[in-house]
Amino acid sequence: MKQKNKNFIQGILFAFLNSICLGIIGVVDKLGRLHSSDPFLFATQSVIFSLIFSTVIALIFFRRDVLKNFSKVSFSSWRDIFFVGIFASGLFVLFRFLGLTQSTGTFASLAQVITSPATALLAAIFLKERLSKTFLLFFVIIIVAVYFVSVGQFVLSPLEEGDIFIIISALFLACGNIFSQRAINRVPAINLALGRFFIASLFLMATNIFLFQDSSHLVTFGMWSVISGLIWAVAVIIFNLAIKRIGITFTLSILMTGPVYTMILEYIILKQTFNTLQIGAAIVVILSGIMLVAFKNK
Repeated sequence: MKQKNKNFIQGILFAFLNSICLGIIGVVDKLGRLHSSDPFLFATQSVIFSLIFSTVIALIFFRRDVLKNFSKVSFSSWRDIFFVGIFASGLFVLFRFLGLTQSTGTFASLAQVITSPATALLAAIFLKERLSKTFLLFFVIIIVAVYFVSVGQFVLSPLEEGDIFIIISALFLACGNIFSQRAINRVPAINLALGRFFIASLFLMATNIFLFQDSSHLVTFGMWSVISGLIWAVAVIIFNLAIKRIGITFTLSILMTGPVYTMILEYIILKQTFNTLQIGAAIVVILSGIMLVAFKNK
């Protein structure tokens, strides 16, 4: 029982840390995109740096266990890792950066909220996960509140082409999350992160070379791609640690508070202002996230 409670508390902490990372990423990637002339290039460099940083983390904290654990990975687990890389850090990142050319960091974080119900639906179908009615209620409240955080008024906002790209990216991430949950019970969190970034790096580099037929531009990078890669590396590792302990659906419910942190950083860094409705909706998101944790713990 003590071990179960310990895992639950650790899972909650990892999930909240992950939500903070995602909130920061919403601003960092927007700034990076503004300073980059090519979304394909920035997306690829971000993932490559994620692979580099996750490798450094693995060597510092896990060392020989990483190679030892990779040697024990079964074929079915490698298959799951492959799809995690393609969907969650390949197609997701690519379409997300394409969308950021025409959308805001807040909307990018908001669209990731779609990932949660989409993942929950897929988890119910393929992983047989179930949620209580109370849990689903707060789930829906957070989705609606985050929408108002982004839009700032009681209307249905028309979607731009960039917004559609970001929504598509969120659906790809939902697919990747299912494979992450499948793999995490057989593959250590750090190994899953390394495999994910390795596959995604190959996919995005091949995409760049196919589109531009010149790989020399890949070695020209800026500060924001390095920062983006570092935060994504940390975010994915702690995400894997969270779903290992509390499951994919509950973890993603907590991650839906990420847009609030993005909003705060946009106010501080980008000097973006928000109205009373957006601030009130942000408070609702935070309180609902706390209630989710409280009811889940019961």
